[in-house]
Amino acid sequence: MRLNTIAFLFLLMPLFAFALSNDQEKPLNIIADTSTFNYRTGVDIYDGNVKVDQGTSHLTADRLITQKSKQHKITVATAYGIKKLAVFTTVPKIGDPILLAKARIITMYPPTSTVVLDKEVVVTQNENSFHGPHIIYNIKDQVVTAPASTDGKATIIIEPDKMN
Repeated sequence: MRLNTIAFLFLLMPLFAFALSNDQEKPLNIIADTSTFNYRTGVDIYDGNVKVDQGTSHLTADRLITQKSKQHKITVATAYGIKKLAVFTTVPKIGDPILLAKARIITMYPPTSTVVLDKEVVVTQNENSFHGPHIIYNIKDQVVTAPASTDGKATIIIEPDKMN
């Protein structure tokens, strides 16, 4: 089995630091119908047709809420798919196929290298996929957890390598 295939699932941080290494050097562009910045609390809210781009990484959602530290670093970013699923795509490394992750809620915790996908989770890369209600990925420790849920069971499909 290729457990590394499961590691493809969540290369999403800070906001997208685990995509192509030079992506984090690119400008982070956030577009939304409306935006609210609260410099006192560090909470920024982006509503309506939210689109985030940084290099080869892209996020679309109905709402994005970020929490920043006093040093203006994002500590939590939560994307909500209200009308449709929130969608994240990236190229993990040069030559890799595109990673596609969808969920109602995608929460990224850059300080702890953790990503949580909740509700209607679908993650695919090539023919490999994960479907389930909830998944937690600790990028630093490379641990994927699909905890028990009353909302259903997780299904992981890992295709064998194709021989040339």
